[in-house]
Amino acid sequence: MWVKRELSYALIQKRFDKKIVPILHRKCHYQKLHWALSGFQVVDLTDDFVIGCRNLLQVWRLDYKP
Repeated sequence: MWVKRELSYALIQKRFDKKIVPILHRKCHYQKLHWALSGFQVVDLTDDFVIGCRNLLQVWRLDYKP
């Protein structure tokens, strides 16, 4: 319920435009949480956390430098 409310609020706020990145920390059917989630690039941390973090940095256009 709260995911739906928070996402609905964020979608109508201009300050969150192009700043919403769904992150999976465990497997789920995230599309069922809210219809709009299927349109976003999702970062999956469930299989490999390090690769997921690198993917998140790529979404933010940041480089990973160990």
